Amino acid sequence: MNSTRRQFIGKALGLGAFSNCITANAARISLNCTPAPSFAVPLTKGTWRSPVFPVGKHDYHVSLEVDRRMPLDQLNCDLGPPRHGHRCDTPPLLDLEWKVWDGAALVKSWSAEPIRASAWGEAETSCLLGDFAGKRNGHFTLELNIKKDAGRLKEFRPRVQIVKNPGYWCWL
Repeated sequence: MNSTRRQFIGKALGLGAFSNCITANAARISLNCTPAPSFAVPLTKGTWRSPVFPVGKHDYHVSLEVDRRMPLDQLNCDLGPPRHGHRCDTPPLLDLEWKVWDGAALVKSWSAEPIRASAWGEAETSCLLGDFAGKRNGHFTLELNIKKDAGRLKEFRPRVQIVKNPGYWCWL
């Protein structure tokens, strides 16, 4: 099936226009990607519950993040046992357990011991508290049982982040 030059150019321009139309429409269509939820946490003794958040059939990581407003070694000691090769002069300030709920049904319960710093950035440090499995079109709640007041850690803008493994939530 031979085409003339005019037919070939017409087809190429038609495909190009069609491709541009698809690209323009794709930009308007939501991919249902939302950043991982992040919730401020008071870190005072007692029980705290998050608002309901959507989950899909994926594995999720639960992390506690705090701003870095003190030397890293001291902050690491406040969060949990020292890293290898480091020493702490005071016991950790952070002592908590967490649960994930699907309505009234318990999904996972975790005694986060020992909690320790697991990621360090220029402006924040985080602790991996654990993980849980989601379910398709689920709506879960996170509950923290803070066993003792976390002292100065409360001043470092503590927040819990729930992240789909790996990263962002697309196609729940």
